[in-house]
Parts: sequence; structure tokens; C-alpha cells
Amino acid sequence: MQPIDVRYNDGRSVAAHDAVLELMPGYWLITPKQQNADFQTVRWELPGIVTEQGFTNTFIFRYGEHPQQTIECKTENLPEILKQKYPNRVFFKRRISDNIFKSPLTLVGFIVLVTGLLAATYFFILPFAAEKVAGQIPQPVEVRLGDALYDNLISGYKVDSSLSLKVNDFAKAIDFKTKYPIRISVVKEKELNAFALPGGHIVVFDGILQKMKTKEELAALLAHEVSHVHYQHSLRSIFRSLSGYLFVSLIFNDVSGIIAVVAENSNMLVNLTYSRELESEADRKAMEVFQAQGISLKGFVDLFKILDTAAEGTASNELLSTHPLTADRMQYASELAREQTAFRDQSELQKRWLQLREVR
Repeated sequence: MQPIDVRYNDGRSVAAHDAVLELMPGYWLITPKQQNADFQTVRWELPGIVTEQGFTNTFIFRYGEHPQQTIECKTENLPEILKQKYPNRVFFKRRISDNIFKSPLTLVGFIVLVTGLLAATYFFILPFAAEKVAGQIPQPVEVRLGDALYDNLISGYKVDSSLSLKVNDFAKAIDFKTKYPIRISVVKEKELNAFALPGGHIVVFDGILQKMKTKEELAALLAHEVSHVHYQHSLRSIFRSLSGYLFVSLIFNDVSGIIAVVAENSNMLVNLTYSRELESEADRKAMEVFQAQGISLKGFVDLFKILDTAAEGTASNELLSTHPLTADRMQYASELAREQTAFRDQSELQKRWLQLREVR
């Protein structure tokens, strides 16, 4: 067997020397190629040789106590040579890369696995993380974001200024139990729809106002939308939907970038669908507001009936497509309304409702 070219280091200096390796029964001999080298032939007993496993094409072996001697070898077929010479000793454990890249089918499987992991990160982990980050955004930043969304979105609608003024006046008679600045805009649209923006903006289509007969129905609609604002449902849903776009902005804490990305996708708010859990959470919060102020919870029951009836007829009901009305929600509202006993005078709310109807 021909000697094998290696680079040898005695562990005491940084210099490495060209040498040849001879594989002997039970030991290795390492001999310098140059006669004037700083070392003489070195003998390594087989049991003391340690292989340094790596992912490069350089094979490294160490020997002895500290400071350890080292040899490096770039002979590609060295594993086969050692296996033939010492069949009962394992110098190299099979590396993952060996298994992956030797078989085309295994390589394809590996690529599919990595692609799957990346997809899972993008579609599940990243949206979840983005939603959690959304919950940590300071309120002033969220209000700025909502303002940018509103400015982009409202240009596509015709705002009824007089009706908006009256609905905002109506809302001021209700304590919604939130720190957000609530600002309501009524737009001229036939559809039965209303939606909340992050930071306090609420857009109400006048189509749903035309269907209302009592102040409690309007109060229920507004309380429900304010609850979405209060719990940041819109913000969290937007961040989940746009998590891939927001990822870089979040990493660099680029508030302006976050606002820009979300504002450019403001139209998604019109069709933003909440889950059953979020709808139920908003219902509970809104109904707590009613109970705290002695407003009849029958307003929720009547509002749900308007939506349910419209869904069975020919009227366009965008509100139900984005705010799913389930039997559980209707039953919960009906049960609480039947059990409610504490009512308060709502003459101020009634007065503002009548003023609103005059404009409507």
C-alpha cells in the first residue's frame, strides 16, 4: 500500500509539515517528507487515534494528550482505504449529507422536507408570531396605523357628513369601556355592513341604518364594533394575513414600513372575516357594556333578527359574510336578554336616536 500524503502538526507550534502516512498493523507511522523537518518519524498507536468528524472533504485525526498531535488528509478514498486495512474498526460514522446526496430520491425527499418546513413556518408560525407582535404595538402607533388605513379606504366611499355627526353624537351617550378614540363614519352604501379599523375608526353603511327601528339596535351594532377595536381584532387579523410582508419591517422595528404595508392593503378590511371565537368575544364585551349601563339587551336580539331576515331575503348582507352569525350567538343574546332585570333611564339616548332619525 502506497504511503498517504498528510499535513502533520505536533500540537506545540502553529507550523504544519508535509508528511506521509503509513498504515501498519495496530499503529500508524507519520514520516516527514523533508529531511530537515522539525520532527522525526512519529508512531500513533491505533487505540489512541481520534477522528474529527466534519462536513468538508478534509479528514482530520488527533492523537495523544494535550497538546494533541494532528494530521489532515485530503485523499478522497481514505475511508475505503482504512476500512480495507482495519475492517474491525470504525473511523467514520455515516454523515447525514452522505445519505442525502448519494441517492437522487433521498435528495428529493430532503428538498420536499425542507420546503415543507419553510411553508409551515410561513403559513403557521409566522402568522402566529405576527399576531402576537400586533398585540404589543403601543396604542399611539395603532391609532396612526388606523388613520392611515382610514385615509386610504374612505376615498372609495361617499361619506354622509350629517348622518356621521349624529351617529357620533349618539355614540357619546354610551360608555363603551375602552381607551380608544372612537370615530364613526357613515357612508352611502345599500349593503348591510359595518367594520372596525385599528385604533378607533368605525365605518357604518347607511343601508343597515335604514333597517333599524330602535336605539338599542344601533347601540348593539356600535358596541360590537367598538369591542373589535378594544380587543385589537382587526389589527391582529391584518397582521396575521400580511405576516409575510410585515416580517422584515418587524425585524427592523420599522414603524413607518409597517404602516405603509398595512395601509396599501386597506381594502382587505371591508372583507375581513372574523372567527367565531372573535365574534363571541366581541359579543360578550358589548353585552357587558349594555348590562353595566342598563340598556336593554333585546337590542342585540333585534339586530340579529334584522341580519338573519336580510340573509333569507334578497338584500345584500355583507355584514354576515364578515361577521358570521351563528345559532350560538343568537341563543346567547336571547338568554341574557330574558335574564336581564336591571334597566336604567335611556331618555338621553332616545333623544339622540330621534335626532338621528330625522337626518336619516
